[in-house]
Amino acid sequence: MEKVKEGKAELILSKNVFFNLQMEFCRDISSLAVGAYCEEVGRRIHLVDGLCASGVRGIRYMLEDECVARVEFVDMDEDACKLAERNAKLNKLKNYKVHCCHINDFLFHKRGFDWVEIDPFGTPLPYLQSALASFRKEGMLSVTATDTAVLCGAHSRACLKNYGAVPIDNEYCHEIGVRILASAIVRQASTLNLGVEFCLSMSAQHFFKLFARVKAGADEAVASMKKLGYISHCPKCLNREWRMNPPLLKEKCPRCGGKFEHAGPLFLGELWNVKFPRRMKEMNQQRNYGNRLRIDEMLGLMEEEAGMPPTYFDLHKVAEKVKKSPPNFKSFMNRLKKSGFKVSKTHFKRNSVRTNAGIDGVEENY
Repeated sequence: MEKVKEGKAELILSKNVFFNLQMEFCRDISSLAVGAYCEEVGRRIHLVDGLCASGVRGIRYMLEDECVARVEFVDMDEDACKLAERNAKLNKLKNYKVHCCHINDFLFHKRGFDWVEIDPFGTPLPYLQSALASFRKEGMLSVTATDTAVLCGAHSRACLKNYGAVPIDNEYCHEIGVRILASAIVRQASTLNLGVEFCLSMSAQHFFKLFARVKAGADEAVASMKKLGYISHCPKCLNREWRMNPPLLKEKCPRCGGKFEHAGPLFLGELWNVKFPRRMKEMNQQRNYGNRLRIDEMLGLMEEEAGMPPTYFDLHKVAEKVKKSPPNFKSFMNRLKKSGFKVSKTHFKRNSVRTNAGIDGVEENY
């Protein structure tokens, strides 16, 4: 057995229990999110580490965030349960319990949690209903998805079958994928009379990570559902439009007459509450993470993106359409600002901008 250190945790690893070293960055972000959420609610929290495997997430959350009062480790694999117990004892955790059972069985029979972590291999869909049903009147659902090829349009039939949504495999497919996942959470929450606010949404490496704060109430559920809709993309001229729950989608692009491609239903509301990544960024300065600089850059980009319109423009893709060389990135952003448009970078993709200029404004300032 191998021993590693990650964050404040010391961990024993086993070849029989899955552990992805490449997900340390995601776990760093998640631990900061736990701390930010605790500050927001102003109390200690009861947390579930679902599909816990080695127990790394729950252990790190309890060690790094003093507000975590108790952790429930849940996994149906006996080797994982034994390893999680061993690692919890190694790190001298006190208020915890390891449950060797299916996460859905556990969450449907145990209620009243503040934070539920769902970190599966592949899609989180099979666990959404039980996770959302397990909260008090409000809580935080922390969801990881690694089926990004499905959500981004490489396997559109699987996306339609699994998520009930049509993706588009284009230059901003990762944002579309995140919004389709967000839509699945909103629709499932609505059946339980829960509204959803996305505090932070992230696309990195091979995974999506969403932190969804849920609140009980029919009005909240309806308000969240009203933020679902469709994005229409014209591959011919790069024009795009979005509409909340439209009665009818346009077939042709009004700009060039090209045929629109439609993605959805997906979530068109805010993917970030600007205060949340800002609070996480402040906490990051107090932690000795090896990924601290990368985290700081990522959260800074999310702060910029909050409040901006859906979708972004890949400047290399635009250059192909207008048959010009890509402009200097900073100069281009400054030209858009001087023309009176809002503009920001995006964490989804380098050399891309999020702006309210539309394709016409982008081309005019190219």
